[in-house]
Amino acid sequence: MTDPREIIDLVMSRRGASPVLVGRAAQMSALEAALETVRQGEPAAVLIGGEAGMGKTRLISEFTAAARGAGVRVLTGACLELGADGLPYSPFTAMLRDLVREADPNEIAGLLRGSGRAARELARLLPELAAGRSSGAPGAAAGAAEQDDPGYAGAVTAGEARAHLFEGFLTLLERLAAQRPLALIIEDAHWADRSSRDLLAFLIGYQRAVGNLLVIVTFRSDELHRTHPLRPLLAELARVDWVDKTELPPLTRGQAEELAAVVLGHAADRAIADAIYERAQGNPLFTEELLACAGECDAVPDTLADLLLQAVRRLPEDTQEVLRVASAGSGTTSDVLLTQVTGLDAGNLTAAIRPAVAANVLVTSGDGYSFRHALIQEAVHADLLPGEHAAVHTRFARAIDADPALVSPGRAEIEKAHHWYSAHNTTGALAGSWQASVQASTAVAHAERLMLLDRVLELWEQVPDAATQISADHVRVLEEAAASARDAGDAQRGLAYVELALTELDEATEPVRVALLLRQRFTFRKELGLGRSEADLQRALALVPEDVSRSARTELLLTVGHCSSHSDLPQYRLWATEALRLARAEGNLDAEAQALANLAMVEAGPSQLATSDSEPFRLLTQARQVAQQGSAYHPTIKLMILETHLLCGAGEFERATQAARRGIADAERHGLARTSGAFLAINLAEPLWYLGRWDEAVEVTGRALDLAPPPRTRVGLWVVSGAIALARGDLAVAARRAAASRAVLADRGYDDQHHLPLAKLDIDVALAAKGPGSAVAVAIEALQQYDVSMSSPRYGWPLLVSAARAAMQAPGEDAAVLLDQLRTLAEKLDVRGPVQRAWQLSYAALDPGASLEAVPAPGTAPDPGTPGEGGRLVAADAAAAAWEAVGQPYEAVVAMTCAARIALAERAGHGAAARLRRAAAIAQRLGAGPLAVQIADLIRRAGSDGDADDPGLTSRELEVLRLVAAGQSNREIAAALVISPKTASVHVSNILAKLGAATRTEAAVKAHELGLLGLLTR
Repeated sequence: MTDPREIIDLVMSRRGASPVLVGRAAQMSALEAALETVRQGEPAAVLIGGEAGMGKTRLISEFTAAARGAGVRVLTGACLELGADGLPYSPFTAMLRDLVREADPNEIAGLLRGSGRAARELARLLPELAAGRSSGAPGAAAGAAEQDDPGYAGAVTAGEARAHLFEGFLTLLERLAAQRPLALIIEDAHWADRSSRDLLAFLIGYQRAVGNLLVIVTFRSDELHRTHPLRPLLAELARVDWVDKTELPPLTRGQAEELAAVVLGHAADRAIADAIYERAQGNPLFTEELLACAGECDAVPDTLADLLLQAVRRLPEDTQEVLRVASAGSGTTSDVLLTQVTGLDAGNLTAAIRPAVAANVLVTSGDGYSFRHALIQEAVHADLLPGEHAAVHTRFARAIDADPALVSPGRAEIEKAHHWYSAHNTTGALAGSWQASVQASTAVAHAERLMLLDRVLELWEQVPDAATQISADHVRVLEEAAASARDAGDAQRGLAYVELALTELDEATEPVRVALLLRQRFTFRKELGLGRSEADLQRALALVPEDVSRSARTELLLTVGHCSSHSDLPQYRLWATEALRLARAEGNLDAEAQALANLAMVEAGPSQLATSDSEPFRLLTQARQVAQQGSAYHPTIKLMILETHLLCGAGEFERATQAARRGIADAERHGLARTSGAFLAINLAEPLWYLGRWDEAVEVTGRALDLAPPPRTRVGLWVVSGAIALARGDLAVAARRAAASRAVLADRGYDDQHHLPLAKLDIDVALAAKGPGSAVAVAIEALQQYDVSMSSPRYGWPLLVSAARAAMQAPGEDAAVLLDQLRTLAEKLDVRGPVQRAWQLSYAALDPGASLEAVPAPGTAPDPGTPGEGGRLVAADAAAAAWEAVGQPYEAVVAMTCAARIALAERAGHGAAARLRRAAAIAQRLGAGPLAVQIADLIRRAGSDGDADDPGLTSRELEVLRLVAAGQSNREIAAALVISPKTASVHVSNILAKLGAATRTEAAVKAHELGLLGLLTR
């Protein structure tokens, strides 16, 4: 029988799998940690489960490559789907065959010298092993074995023979592990025969005796029905102290989008990404298969359908018939509804369904059933004949119409609309979809409401009296669809609806309707980055003077006033003031709150910051008080977005995080987690990143990306998570985040809050990946594309600092030209608030030609225009102090490191070491690996310049380092120093970071080079 993995391998090679392992960082880290445990002299085994296509083989492949690169011998064997009576010991035979190919039989024979019994038994599994012990004559191997062990001759029982085989394999592993670390990998253990399962249990049980051995087992969890023979073995092994059992989870939505971007080479179209995630449900293989169709896979691809339907086709025919009917259901289908549509009584239905549940095709949920995976349901549904398809969906629609209680509360109209549409009943589908859209709106199900309204528009021309059926004209449906698209975060579709509606209206007869659509068009175009032209708003204001519609004019003024953050023109203050007057005259509290918010942004100006005791903040507080008396939620969430934005810009990071968390919780309660909530996640992740709470920030961005937010929101989240990844040393992730962001912004108009942070990340990634020359080229291109001098200094200064850092490290004319450009921009950029001041100081510390006016040395008056290294040192120290004052530890460490470099250049070694000691501790706490390595190198330089007595290691770390250099394990170090092994492990990690060493051996070498081992005896 063909190994099913060959089918998958064929699919993967033909379809084009991802070149990058996505969404499995935690599992990869767990395997690496298990390997490190083995290196430290302790046993470790990992059992990895997951449904077919979850990426078990890919994970193992990546780990195998990394482990072999680190000098580990890896033996891999796969079980075959041959049944319980198939080839015994097949995975172990495959391991021996690979071992022979790698090491040749004579080397294996040498390993087994003195253990003829082991050689004899292993030769039963793989006859090639006998070649290494023979002289070419038949039977020589057996004779040699008997000479090594004369007492072995004679008949043995089957049980004894098996015991000898197990011992022989254990002996081989023990001697292989004595040479170097050994990883034993058994794949697809759900197909393992009884003999292989027994040998696996034996090896794990005796793993401690072998030493230096890691065992990894993979299995398909979806294959483990209740009576599967592997289940009791897994339960038994999981009770062993050194065995960890884990399950590969589905990819999150954010990870699935990242996978799509890697496979396609660009960010996937929003509609395609949503559809693929809904169908594949985070399964990597299924995702890649559907991506290969370029969004045109209406049906499940044949190769994938064959894999999905394997378990279904093994079921009885009456069970398959019930599954075909159930496949027309939505989500979980109650058993009562199934009895209605199948015509079976409860007893017969239960009997038919039981095999499907036992085979893990269906899963029970409350009082109903659902398919284990949406694509299985889809593949089964595709087996319905056209006549059956319409008939089954009609039975579902009629049953729900007769008794809405057959489905979940609030779902009846939506379910009926779906079934009438699937049954090709256009009139019922149109009327049902319109009614269902109202139900979805009540349930704040914005994406579902948008889908339903889109269906109404699709069916409009097919129903002659459509307007009569739903009591609304076509433009009304388009208006509702545009509003729903706004709430669902789908600006592209919203813009399309608005454009179509405008073609159907006459502004002379319906000026208010046209004006409000023009307002929506402006909003959508701004969201899509298609320019900030206010022509639509100006035209709309002209169409609706106060005497035509005061309420509509108020809405228009609020929209135009919201643009005030990018301009300080007095006209914006006039518009905001007029909007406030009209809102109060109308008694519209929601509009009044928005008008106050617009005035707050006018007060804040282009600097986009405000402290909690400022006039903008007073206006926001007043707006919040008014909004709480109103009826609408949108003004409140907008206030939260503005508040967090201004607080973060002012350096009040802790206040910003608290406000953002409250706003996100409110957004989730109102069904806006994907739009406003995800946008607020940026305003939460940014201050967390600045505060050095990187794990929290990464969790926030990941959770928001899983919601599939609008494209520009994704950019904000990607830039923050990319910056953190880069600071931690994960260059590949940072580069992917930057590339995905560039793809989204490529065809969108300039917006400083998106384009400039991305440009900074691009420069930093280029500097880390390709060096200063490449980073200078990226910086020059960014300055050519964007007018930084007319942008907010909040985003301009960070870009200038990254560009200057690259220019100062790069030789050549391009770097000199770039520095000249940066100096000109630095003179033009405004500085408001402590954060922008810190960025300005950081820039001055990098550029010797920068004007250093108002950069004081500690305890001295400002010394304007002090160029050269001395002035830069003053600026660097001032920058470090400024960053510490606002609570940004990473930038503080960067400034301290910069100051130490300057001090070393001035031969002020002692001063450099003092700065570096502080920097090293903070960098280590943050997990800023690349920066910690730079600091360790500078500490070594500082030591060689006269400060070697204080290399940055504590006295306890020096003690641990001495034992590491002596070759002791963490457990041995713990015993010698009377501390726990975990504490010893922490000390070792700290030492490696401070010395910039990747391994214990490298740390020992550096310790000898620096003379650190002698410090304990001084």
